[in-house]
Amino acid sequence: MSTEASEDAHSPLISENNDSHSAGGGASTISTISNRTMGRGQMFIVTLCILVTELCERLTFYGVTANLLLFSSSELKLAAPWPSTINYLFQGTCYLIPLLGGWLADTYMGRFNTIYGSSLLYVVGTLLLAAVSMRDDMFKQILHVETIHNPTMRLVYFVLALVMIAFGTGGIKANVSPFGADQVYQDGPRAVQAFFNWFYWFINIGSLIAFTVVVGVQQSLNVFYRYCITAGSMFLAVIAFLAGRNKYLTKPPGGSQLTETVNVIRNAVRNRRQNAGGWLDGAKSRFGGKFSEVQVEDVKALLRVIAVFIFFIAYWTIYSQMQTTFLIQATYMRLKFDNFTVPAASLSIFDIVAVLTLIPIMDHVVYPLLNYCGIRFTPLRRIGVGMLLAAASVVMAGVIEIKRRNVWKDGGVYNQTVFDEPRNASSLGIFWQVPQFVLIGSSEVLTSITGLEFAYSQAPKCLQGLVMGAFLVTSGLGSYVASILVIIVRSASDTDWYPSSDPNNGHLEYFFFLLAGLMMVNFVVFLYVASSYQYKASPKRTDETVKDWDTSQTADGDPSV
Repeated sequence: MSTEASEDAHSPLISENNDSHSAGGGASTISTISNRTMGRGQMFIVTLCILVTELCERLTFYGVTANLLLFSSSELKLAAPWPSTINYLFQGTCYLIPLLGGWLADTYMGRFNTIYGSSLLYVVGTLLLAAVSMRDDMFKQILHVETIHNPTMRLVYFVLALVMIAFGTGGIKANVSPFGADQVYQDGPRAVQAFFNWFYWFINIGSLIAFTVVVGVQQSLNVFYRYCITAGSMFLAVIAFLAGRNKYLTKPPGGSQLTETVNVIRNAVRNRRQNAGGWLDGAKSRFGGKFSEVQVEDVKALLRVIAVFIFFIAYWTIYSQMQTTFLIQATYMRLKFDNFTVPAASLSIFDIVAVLTLIPIMDHVVYPLLNYCGIRFTPLRRIGVGMLLAAASVVMAGVIEIKRRNVWKDGGVYNQTVFDEPRNASSLGIFWQVPQFVLIGSSEVLTSITGLEFAYSQAPKCLQGLVMGAFLVTSGLGSYVASILVIIVRSASDTDWYPSSDPNNGHLEYFFFLLAGLMMVNFVVFLYVASSYQYKASPKRTDETVKDWDTSQTADGDPSV
């Protein structure tokens, strides 16, 4: 049986408890969902509520992170490399928390309750960040006091706000995409693939607004108003999500999947001598272990998927450059043209436009055409091509950096002010950065979107929340790796490869080329692992239940990479 949304007027929380489930009962939970169908109109409404929620949440997130580096340096007066480090650590933590968020949803709270609770925490965090961003002149004007900002306490509240936002976005991120996919699960694999494409499309609409309207407000008016916008958009996200609360298809939490997975591995290691097959088979009851055949095989499938996820870390390391090194590079390029000034962080819109343009083209033209021609552009092949495009992006950034500095050395100097700080910039226009952002956007369509689809379709249903959280964790690890690389490079090159303040006096392009080289090494090893990956089989659907599928299978069921 399925659980309906609660009609209790006092609380929007859904009661997702189910006494009949067990720790290993995730598969039966999915069957429970599939037995309750919804009409097309209702499915459209609930899907739209989820998509709008994600749009507003991503607008908030990117509105916070777009100029976080510049806010840390200009407003909080933090010395290098702290602004970059804070940015990397914050974004990294935002994508590590989903593992916890997925665990909470799957074990105790359910996806609806986790998303709702995380949203409330998110709202509080954005409100606190807006308060931190208020300048002394605003305090004097509004509260008629000279200042209530103590530099140390301001920094403490700033960190607290970022922590709350990280936990809020982490809880949402781990659950909102599989929660949305659950709503269309009954219509089969094509519906799920279409949902993820639209899901990513709405993400980028939110990003587009953040990198145009919100960034423009911050650079032209005041950072406080920008953070007021982000707080307001997160409040709208809560409203949009609650709008569908009585119509969502939900499934009850199925026990601690993370704990169970660890126990299976531990039991397999202890019984390895009795192992008659793979190393995990020792956990099977027929070999003296404590777990069923299905439970152990699910863990095997989980580890195969995670083995692929490891290679996403290098990709996210490059992706994180858009809000750090790409932004540093932009502030030392010409921003003013005739009667308008381009916000330094706004070039990310070209990444977003590339994604928004390519998603429908790939989904409705390229993929069907390749299928028709008998070309098997499987998920792992798509991911690999996206990795190559990411490497090309930082190579392009390095080439542009060389040209930017050469123009500056040849006398093409343009003096400008960014966030009330003077910049001895090159007269080379910021629009020279467009190709590197377009390449990153193209790589997203092939690597990031396909990664979401791959995680959902290849995960055992009883471990789905854990797998989706693990996929998001790779993004966090990518940001942490980027932070570690900055520390190593600055130490080894005496800040030459990653200048402390003025890139005119260093060689930032070396850092870009290093990232490209690391990605190529990553790509070669990825090819080896991908060549041996076996996709999950695609059993036929029945009237009784919607069973596991593989959205990546080709027409003839060939599982090749």
